[in-house]
Amino acid sequence: MLKNILSSGYIFGEEDYALKTKYILLNSMMSLLSVSLAIVGSFRILTGYYMQGLIDYFATATGLLLIFILRKFKKGHYLLVAYVMAFISATLIIVSYYTSNGIININTWFIALIIPIFFILGYRIAMVMALLFMIIIATLNLNYVRTDTLNTMYGYVPLFLSVIFLHIYEYRFYEFTKVLTDTNNNLEQKVKEKTLERTQVLEEQKNKLDHQTHHDHLTALPNRVKFQKEIQKKIDFKRDDEKLAIFFIDLDHFKNINDSFGHDIGDQVIKITADRVRQCIRKDDTLARFGGDEFVVLIDDYYDKSDLEVVAENIISCISKPILIESMTMFISCSIGISVHQEEVCSPHDLIKYADTAMYKAKEQGRNIYQFYSPNMTEIAFERVLMETSMRFALEKEEFVVYYQPQVDTRLDKIVGLEALVRWNHAKMGLISPAKFIPLAEETGLIVVLDQWVMKTGMSQIRQWYRMGLNPGKLSLNLSVKQLQEDDFIEIVKKLLHETGCKAEWIEFEITESHIINNVEEGIETLNKIKALGISIAIDDFGTGYSSLSYLKKLPVDKLKIDRSFIIDIPDNKEDAAITNAIIAIAESLNLRVIAEGVETRKQKEYLLECGCHFIQGYFYHQPMPVQRMEKVLLKS
Repeated sequence: MLKNILSSGYIFGEEDYALKTKYILLNSMMSLLSVSLAIVGSFRILTGYYMQGLIDYFATATGLLLIFILRKFKKGHYLLVAYVMAFISATLIIVSYYTSNGIININTWFIALIIPIFFILGYRIAMVMALLFMIIIATLNLNYVRTDTLNTMYGYVPLFLSVIFLHIYEYRFYEFTKVLTDTNNNLEQKVKEKTLERTQVLEEQKNKLDHQTHHDHLTALPNRVKFQKEIQKKIDFKRDDEKLAIFFIDLDHFKNINDSFGHDIGDQVIKITADRVRQCIRKDDTLARFGGDEFVVLIDDYYDKSDLEVVAENIISCISKPILIESMTMFISCSIGISVHQEEVCSPHDLIKYADTAMYKAKEQGRNIYQFYSPNMTEIAFERVLMETSMRFALEKEEFVVYYQPQVDTRLDKIVGLEALVRWNHAKMGLISPAKFIPLAEETGLIVVLDQWVMKTGMSQIRQWYRMGLNPGKLSLNLSVKQLQEDDFIEIVKKLLHETGCKAEWIEFEITESHIINNVEEGIETLNKIKALGISIAIDDFGTGYSSLSYLKKLPVDKLKIDRSFIIDIPDNKEDAAITNAIIAIAESLNLRVIAEGVETRKQKEYLLECGCHFIQGYFYHQPMPVQRMEKVLLKS
């Protein structure tokens, strides 16, 4: 109840401490003054000072009325009450002055000035003025004090009570100020600590983000962005006699490792390769990972071209060493392109581009070598880009065609099968060799679409020939490793067989030996699914890969195809002849059919026939031919 009266019925939060204190003190002072003035007024009336007593009663009623009014005002509007008090008290001063024969009543002065000043100007000024008024009024009323001491004492009672309250307020305000100051200091300290902590966190995050932006996450090497900045910095500050060179390193057939062993193993190979390259260069040289299986090296301040050759040979030799990961030993090679900074070539982009172009030249030359950039390479690279662009539209323009090369039983000189071979009949460049566009198709991923188009075209054609009453035998279709790795490959084959009306027993898939051996378990699973459809399986280019008998006997294959590289020099080349005999013997021991490709002479045919290889494919009988010519050959046979 008391708390409610003193706070004027308002609810104050912690942040309203000062306002709450003023409301409590204002209500307390007005209540105490009202009670004290009522008591003083009663004593005055009893002692014959009727008019002074009535003024005290009126002041009491005024104080109580103001307490009530303060509850009706909006929270925080206490100053208006102070102004009203000042106006009423001023009126009391005038009345008191004229009713007391010019004698000024000390308590009316206090009510009229001290309390309003307290709330309007502040407690410190109120304290000073209260003391000052006491001295001034006591001096002015000196005669009055001597003759009427009791009445004077009555007048000083409210003043002393109010001064006590002013001291209480000063103490509470000091405590509040101290708490507020301490709180503010603590807050400032915490803000400083948090700001410093946040600044440190932001700085760490900035540094981390900057590192991630400019470094490769796997090897922690500088990335493409940072490497280009390093080149520009070297170019800007290099001496006139200082030489700069860029090595562009690309791992050969790295995708086979990812496809065969998984990306985790591939990542370990990348890290091992990075460490090996770092060992082959100087500390001042810059090594960066450009992306995927590509690395770049910035070499500066070398003597002559022979220095670069030594570094390139060391890198190739070091990378070619066996890699042992999880009890698996694997080998990998690299191709390196080298560009040298010239005065007319100042752009980091150009230096990297030229090194990249030279690297592709190294791959074309057989891989596992290095090549220096020369201006004519740019023209070759440009032709390569044009070819890739043209190839993407070749299917839509129907520039690809399927040629067919017969496979012959030499005992009867009879066609027993056909191999479907894709050709590119470019509108401007004419017939393009598969040796040029097949590797490009594999690199760009277009080989999957191309393979599916060849399968559909070949299946449709073989069905048409059978409907015509011809007997073309089995149609051999080459499959790329990318095609086999497609998750929906088996479903695609089923769909093509259904759409074309081709029977599964009319089809044979040729799969390169290395593609299977690189991932035997997955390869066996896929081959079993193909076999379950009724499609025959042949291993193409047998003898050029691992040729592991332990793997071979697990594979559900029907035929081995001897690579043309072993056929071209037989029977004169004893080593090739021995390898050919061995392959034929392996096929017989595993109850597999065997066919030789690339047979061009009678001597080769007769030798193979003597060795027990009855099926051959090559120019000795027929070259690859378009569908119209192939149809005529089938009609004759």
